[in-house]
Amino acid sequence: MFRLYGLALLIGASICSAAYAAESKSQASSAPAKAQQSATSNAGSEPFVGPASESKKLYRRYKRAYDKTVVAIACVRDPKCIEPEDEVLRHSKEALRILQKLDALAAEGDVQANYYRGLIAYERGRYYDAQASVITHPDFVLSATVYRRYSREQLLLAEKYFSVPAKLNNPFACRYMGDIYSSTILGQPRKDKATNYYYTAAIGFIDQGNKIEGAKMYTAMKENANPADPRIVKVYAKLHNEEPVASWRKLPNDIVQKIPPKKSQETLN
Repeated sequence: MFRLYGLALLIGASICSAAYAAESKSQASSAPAKAQQSATSNAGSEPFVGPASESKKLYRRYKRAYDKTVVAIACVRDPKCIEPEDEVLRHSKEALRILQKLDALAAEGDVQANYYRGLIAYERGRYYDAQASVITHPDFVLSATVYRRYSREQLLLAEKYFSVPAKLNNPFACRYMGDIYSSTILGQPRKDKATNYYYTAAIGFIDQGNKIEGAKMYTAMKENANPADPRIVKVYAKLHNEEPVASWRKLPNDIVQKIPPKKSQETLN
């Protein structure tokens, strides 16, 4: 029960004003349309091929439960809202149950569960870091410190879970690993390690035919390593020097003079 109330209080701390309630409600009402549009436009940019797995469904359910918790907390703070206060606890309990299911699947070695559990931790870590960065008043320095501590804890979890699909060279997981190591949330940026992950992600994206994401990884590599680094040079070559396949450039077989094998040439001599 302590964990449930802790989760609810932590989410509540992130709500800075009652105006966020109206914004969250508008986002929740337009979520189905946005999700459908995103699924149509990004069909070729999914981290895993095939129909939605159980892990991805759990991730989507968690996002919905988490968003509903945020809206419920903002509603409690708004005197015009008439929703009951127990909505906060109900939605936060649902989010926690989903998170525990993902944790169980990840512990069993499910690659997709590790990816989506890492994605949740990564998104929460980035959110807490953003909240800490907007706190500038000296009276709220302690709040910023707490946010940064939460951010670090979540990024460490993200590193743990993303490492599983990253070992299989999943480009999406490698991209997030590069982001984690290039940031200052966990301390001094480990640029060479970040470059290695960005390189793996770039090669993976390009091999999939996704040169847009590959170019983004190329830019990220240049921000973390010397532009003359062999890894950067190789990615640049794969992005720009690939010869296009054009059937019209091939000559007819009856015009092309076949060169005899080397052995047959030596026999003739």
